Amino acid sequence: MSHSVQDFSRALWPELPSDTRLLHGVVVRPPYWSYENGQYLGAELQTVDKQAALHVPGVVDCVHIGNYLGVLAVQAEQAQQGAALLDARWVTPVAASQAALPADDARASALSPPDQGYEWQSALEHPHTAWARACYHNKQLFVWAHTRRPAALLIELQALSGLPSEQIHLHDTADNQADAYDCAMDAALMAFGRPQAVQVRASQSETSIRLSVYQGAAEPNDLTAHLQACRWQLNTLSGVRPSLAAILCGQQGLPSSGLAVQSDYFSAPLPNSDGAAASSDPDSLAQATVFAQESQFDQACHQLGLDPLEARLEHVRSPQGRELLQRVAQQSDWSGPLPAHQGPIRKGRGLAYSHTVEHIPGQAAREQWSAWAVDVSVDTHQGTLSIDRLTVGHDSTEQDNPERVPESAPALADRLGRWAQQLLNQDLGKSGAHSGKPPVTEAIDKSAGKPTVQLVKREAAVGQPLAWNQGVELPAAAAIANAIFNASGIRLTSAPFNEQSLALAYQATTSASSKKRKAWWGALAAVATGTILSALPWRPAIAPVGHVDTSIFSERAIERGRLVAIAGDCMVCHTAEGGKPNAGGLGLETPFGTIYTTNITPDKETGIGSWSYKAFERAMREGIHQDGRHLYPAFPYTAFAKISDEDMQSLYAYLMTQEPVKAKPPETKLPFPMNMRPLVAGWNLLFHRDPNAYVPDPTQTVQWNRGAYLVNSSGHCAACHSPRNMLGAEKSGEANFLAGGFADNWEAPALNSLSKAPIPWTEQELYQYLRTGYSPRHGVAAGPMGPVVAGLAELPESDVRAMAHYLSSLNPVAPEQEQTHAAQAALLEQNSRSNQEVMVMPGENLFNGACAVCHDPRGGPVLFGARPSLALNSNLHSEHPDNTIQVLMHGITRPAQPTLGSMPGFKNSMNDEQMEDLLNYMRARFAPDKPAWTGLKDKIATIREQKGHL
Repeated sequence: MSHSVQDFSRALWPELPSDTRLLHGVVVRPPYWSYENGQYLGAELQTVDKQAALHVPGVVDCVHIGNYLGVLAVQAEQAQQGAALLDARWVTPVAASQAALPADDARASALSPPDQGYEWQSALEHPHTAWARACYHNKQLFVWAHTRRPAALLIELQALSGLPSEQIHLHDTADNQADAYDCAMDAALMAFGRPQAVQVRASQSETSIRLSVYQGAAEPNDLTAHLQACRWQLNTLSGVRPSLAAILCGQQGLPSSGLAVQSDYFSAPLPNSDGAAASSDPDSLAQATVFAQESQFDQACHQLGLDPLEARLEHVRSPQGRELLQRVAQQSDWSGPLPAHQGPIRKGRGLAYSHTVEHIPGQAAREQWSAWAVDVSVDTHQGTLSIDRLTVGHDSTEQDNPERVPESAPALADRLGRWAQQLLNQDLGKSGAHSGKPPVTEAIDKSAGKPTVQLVKREAAVGQPLAWNQGVELPAAAAIANAIFNASGIRLTSAPFNEQSLALAYQATTSASSKKRKAWWGALAAVATGTILSALPWRPAIAPVGHVDTSIFSERAIERGRLVAIAGDCMVCHTAEGGKPNAGGLGLETPFGTIYTTNITPDKETGIGSWSYKAFERAMREGIHQDGRHLYPAFPYTAFAKISDEDMQSLYAYLMTQEPVKAKPPETKLPFPMNMRPLVAGWNLLFHRDPNAYVPDPTQTVQWNRGAYLVNSSGHCAACHSPRNMLGAEKSGEANFLAGGFADNWEAPALNSLSKAPIPWTEQELYQYLRTGYSPRHGVAAGPMGPVVAGLAELPESDVRAMAHYLSSLNPVAPEQEQTHAAQAALLEQNSRSNQEVMVMPGENLFNGACAVCHDPRGGPVLFGARPSLALNSNLHSEHPDNTIQVLMHGITRPAQPTLGSMPGFKNSMNDEQMEDLLNYMRARFAPDKPAWTGLKDKIATIREQKGHL
C-alpha cells in the first residue's frame, strides 16, 4: 500500500469542532533513554503513582502506555504541575548503554573531559517552540503540526490509530518553523479515542545540541589516521528514527525517517552512554553535526599544515561533492591572496562542506551536497566581526517541483545572506530584530549591510532546475567559524555565534602575565579615579542640548534599546499608577522615606529631552544628574553601570524616540540628614567604586556570561534579592550575593545556596518561572516580581535561558538529586492531605471557606487559572511571613501572565485575628517541618495599612 498525505494544507491556527474542548498534554521522559539500530535502550518504567497528579485541580487523566507517560489537564500549567507530582520508578539495565557502543567508543566514553566539544543553540535557530494539536472526531483524526516528514508521520498515525489514510488529516501550521514531528505523535496518542482535543508543546529541557570528540592515538602527520581515531558522542537521539511516542510505546516495524549527515571522514556520532539522550528535530541535529565535524576537520588540517580544500578533495568520495567543492573554490578565488591587514582588522577565509541523505518512507532517499566559502573581517581590538562575501554551491538528486514557482537567484542569495547574518545574531529581518545581541561594531563597517553572495548553481541533466532547499544552509556555521579561525587564530565552538563569544576568546588567549599586569594597573587607575570623582559632593553640570537628532538612530538600535529598557524594568518604576509611561511620579517606599521616580521621557522641561548622551551615561553609570546633583541610590545605578556601551547607547536611542510627556513628579523630601544629597558622594565612595561595564569571565561559557551580564546589569536582580546594610547598600561578600532581601515591602527570596525552597530550583524550573511566572514546584510570581516576568516575556528566549543558566550555577542541583524531585513533591503533597492535627485548628474553617476551592489538594472543582501547590510554595516555607500576608491581604490582581488567573484579597473580609489563624494553619499544614511564625499580629497590622502591589 502506498502512503501519501491526504491533506497537508497550511493553517495558521486550528479550528476545533464547536463541541470539542481543548486539553493540554505534558510528557514525562525517562531519566535515561537511547535508540540505536531499531532498539530502545534505556530505562524501563516499573511503577507509577498517579494519585498526587490526579489530585491537582484541572488534571483530567494520566496516560501510561509501556514506557510512555503523560498528563492531560485543562490548562498547560495544571498539566505541568501534575507531571511534576508523578512518582515514577524507572529501572535502567546496567549494561544497556554500554551494549550499544563498540569497544573503542565505550573506552572513549570513559574519558573525561573530551578533547573538544561543540555546541549548537537550537533555540536561537528556531525561536518559536514546536507545538502540535490533535483531535479525534467522527472517526476522523485531525493533526495540526509543522514537519518536514509528513509521509512518515502519516504511517505512524495509521499504526497508532488503525485508521486508513483517508481518515487522517494533516495540517501544516505555517506560523511555526520548528519541527513538531514528536509533538504531533504525542498529541495524537493522547487525543485518540478521547472526546477532547489535545495540544502539546515541545519540552524545553534541552536548549542545545552538544557533540564531544575524543581523539585516540594516531600516526603523526597522517590525516586519515587522525580522523579515523576520532570518536564522537552527542547528547541527542539520532535524527533518523520513528517518533519518541512510538519508541516509548514499544511499537515495532515502523520505518525510520529523517535527515542524516553522510561524513566521508568521521564516524557517525553516538548518543552519550552515561545519561539521558534528548530529542531534537533532524534539521537542528544536522546543523550541529556539520558545524562540529567540519570545524574539527579544519582544525586537524591546521595542526598538520594541510590546505583544507585539498584535504577535502582527497577524502570526499562522492564525485558530486568533489566537483562542487572545486567549483566553489574557483568562484571564491580560494587560492588567491587575502587583503592586507588594516590596523586591527584581520581578513580570513573559511571553507565547509556537507553531504546529507534524507530518508523518506516509500520513496528513494534524497541526497544533497552543499559547500560554502566565506570571507570575514575580524577586529582584533574590539573582538567583533563581519561577513564580506559568501560563495555557496549546492547539488541534489531532488528536482524542483514544476508546479511551484522556483526561487529566483536574487531571492535565494538574499535568504542565504540573511541566514549567515542570523548565525552571527546580525540578522536584519524578524529574527535579528529580537535577538537582543550586539550589532556589528562601526569600526568594521558603519553601514553593516548584507554580504556579497555568489551562487554556484548546477542544472539537472534534463535542464530542469535543482531544488535549493534548507540543506543548502548546513555548512554555513562551520565555514564562518573556519574563516574566523583563519583570521584570528580563535576557534569558536558554539553556534550560532555572537560577538561576545569572540571577545571572550580573545580574553582567554591573552597571556596570563599580561592580563594580570594590565588588570592590576587598570584596577588601580579605576579605583583612584573613582575615589576622586565619588568623593566630590557636587559635580559640574553637563550643558543641555537644544535638539537631539533622532534620525541618526537606526530601527535596530531603537529596538535593542527597547529590550534593554524591558530588562531593566524602566517603565515599571518610572510610571505612576494611572500615569503616562515613563513620566515618573511613582513613590518608592524605602527605610529612609518615600523617593519619587523621575520623568525619563524626552520632554525638554520635565524629562530628559535636553540631556546629551554624555549626561545620560553619567547618570546611568555614576548616579549624577545632568545638573550635577547626586541621585539617590534607590535608582540602581550601581547595577546599570555594568551595562555595555552598545546597550547604553541603544537605550538612549530608544528613550529619546518615545513620546515626550510634560509631567513634573512630586519632589522627594527625605528627613535630615538623608535630604543632603552631597552626602551621597560619601556613599558612592564606600559602595560604588567601579562604574565600568561588565567584563565577561573568559573561563565561563558564552551562555553563562550572557546570563551574568543580564542579571547583574540591566536586570539589577541583586537590588532586591541581596540583603542591605544600615546605609542601604548591598552587603558585600560572596555569601551575601543574591542571599535574599526586601523590596517594596515584599521578601525577595535568596537565589543562592541559602534558598528556603522545599524543592531545589533547577535550571529548567528557573527558566519556566522567569518565562511564564509559574513553576509547578515553587509557585506563581506575585508582587514586584509580576511585572518583571511580564517584561521578560518580551525578551528573546535565549536571554531568559541564559539568566536561568547563570542563576542555577549559584546553587547547582546534581542530576541524581534532580531525579528525586518528583518523589519529594509527591511526599509533601501527601503529607499536606493527611495531616490530621491541623484539622482542629481554627484556621481550618477559614481555609475551607476562602482557599480550598482553588488550593485544597484533597480535591475541588476546576476553575480558571493555575493552581499552585501550597505544599511546595516557597513563601510558606520561608522564615518570613510577609509575602504570604501580602497575597492573602491584597490578592494578585494583575498576574504575570493572563492564563495564570487572578486571586482575590481578603483584606476587607477577614479581621486581624482571622488572618493570624489562617496563617498559623497554613504554615502548620503545608510546612510542618518549619517553626511557627512569630510576630504575626504586628506584621498583619502593618501590611493591612499598606496599599499593596498591583
